[in-house]
Amino acid sequence: MGIMVDADTVILDSQVITMDDRRPEVEAVAIKDGKFLWVGRTEEVRAAIGRGTRVRRLKGTTVVPGFNEAHNHTLEFGLNLSGIPLESARSIDDILVLVKKAADLLRPEQWIIGRGYNQNHSKEKRSPTCWELDRAAPHHPVSLRHTSSHVMAVNSRALKMAGVTKDTPDPSGGRIERDKITGEPTGLLLEFPAMDLVESFMPKPSFEDLVKALQEANNRLLSEGITSAMDAAVGTNGGVPRQIAAYQEAVENDLLKVRHNLAIWSEALIDYDNLPEALQDVEHKLLGMGLRSGLGNEKLRIGPLKFVPDGALSMGTAVTHQPYGADPEHQTTGVFVIDPEKLEQTIMAVHKLGWQVSIHAIGDLTIETAIGALEKANALKGIQNVRPRIEHCVMVTPPMIERIRRLGIIVIPQPGFIWGLGDSYINQLGSERASQTKPFRTLLDNRIPMAFSSDRPVIDGAPLLGIHAAVNQKTMSGRDYALSERITVEEALRCYTLNGAFTTFEENIKGSIKAGKLADLVVLSEDPRSVAHDKIKDIQVVATMVGGEFAYDTEVGK
Repeated sequence: MGIMVDADTVILDSQVITMDDRRPEVEAVAIKDGKFLWVGRTEEVRAAIGRGTRVRRLKGTTVVPGFNEAHNHTLEFGLNLSGIPLESARSIDDILVLVKKAADLLRPEQWIIGRGYNQNHSKEKRSPTCWELDRAAPHHPVSLRHTSSHVMAVNSRALKMAGVTKDTPDPSGGRIERDKITGEPTGLLLEFPAMDLVESFMPKPSFEDLVKALQEANNRLLSEGITSAMDAAVGTNGGVPRQIAAYQEAVENDLLKVRHNLAIWSEALIDYDNLPEALQDVEHKLLGMGLRSGLGNEKLRIGPLKFVPDGALSMGTAVTHQPYGADPEHQTTGVFVIDPEKLEQTIMAVHKLGWQVSIHAIGDLTIETAIGALEKANALKGIQNVRPRIEHCVMVTPPMIERIRRLGIIVIPQPGFIWGLGDSYINQLGSERASQTKPFRTLLDNRIPMAFSSDRPVIDGAPLLGIHAAVNQKTMSGRDYALSERITVEEALRCYTLNGAFTTFEENIKGSIKAGKLADLVVLSEDPRSVAHDKIKDIQVVATMVGGEFAYDTEVGK
């Protein structure tokens, strides 16, 4: 049957990878009312060209479905764009220079905020101390967030404002690093409960700041071909209702074009130190606000409830069976941010309310704990229909994989970690142990649903970099990571498109280029399947379309 109506837009002369198994590659697409009208051969699609149709000829390019960023922190990323960028720092002195420059521009007592430092990239292989930060900014409180987001380095002024002294006990699930001789805090705060001691005294962004941050983040995501994303921790910067309202404001004013699902950070709603009372109140807090997974539309939806029971390998806060650490004399098995028994009780409580569950789990002991909690929830009430998620799932083992498969758990790893943090993982775990993490090939071969993401701003969030890392299994320094776990370009593309849509129950409306689905696509300068594998990360995003409109466009072919 031919096309009976005129299209709004027709794209010709491009190689279109559809992610639709029934028609995996076509020559042209027609778009009407924000959806794909027709997908097929050039002569078929030409029939949809009418007097008002916009025609784009994109010869030499490759079109793929819009990338789906299954786990990032959009709002946090946008807010961080106004802070000190520390990603390029390669020494403590580099960090101090940046802090002093900021101090010179601010009034005394104004906060200096930065993020993105990685001690594994510095020559000292450690975080800055409060005393070092004092030298760079003696008249300002300073807070520097580690690239993992699970550790913060602050100066003495910040510690004093928060009332943190040598006598302050470690909060449950967190740790205050102390000098081994004097017992004084060094300024390093590990995990959210410890970081919150200082963060509660830091200035909160205004509502206008939140909306502006979403606009800034939106522009970056679009330039990388991202048309859908999950904000994986709504509630960590100013409360759940306020942040949801900021998202609504940004969407309504067309400042946020990237489609979003919002994962609600459990600690913003649940007091784990008073769990019995919190669980009695959880139904009121969740249902009383009218919130539940799936609420919303294709532009903005409520996603899962997010739990963060452990930390990061790079800073020794991921929870493992066996000790790890670059220094053999100071190894660790990490720290549970949420007590396993409390995690299990809470997951079962919210699961009964019909929420999708998302669990951050990096260490092997944490992954086991997460699987065990989901198994008990499944026994209580089937979980297959709510698609539980394990985020990161780094140190997963074959026995765990079989349990994950049986439960229908979705795994959300970050292939870009291999590139950006792989050297750190090797230093922390050793080459052999590190090579057993992130087993992409094994997970796919065992038919585990898997969607890719970046955890931005932890690392560079470009999906093409993630695809590059999954295909090549090389670290930034060029070291081999886990060559036996390499996957194909086509598999990596699916993990960044259709599989991402599956994680949010939206595979029937997006994730592939197919008639009737939302017209979200990316135009690439080259075909990632045919370029040299070590050049995938260098492919350019030519244009990004969301809902039939080019939201990012370098004007090629116009």
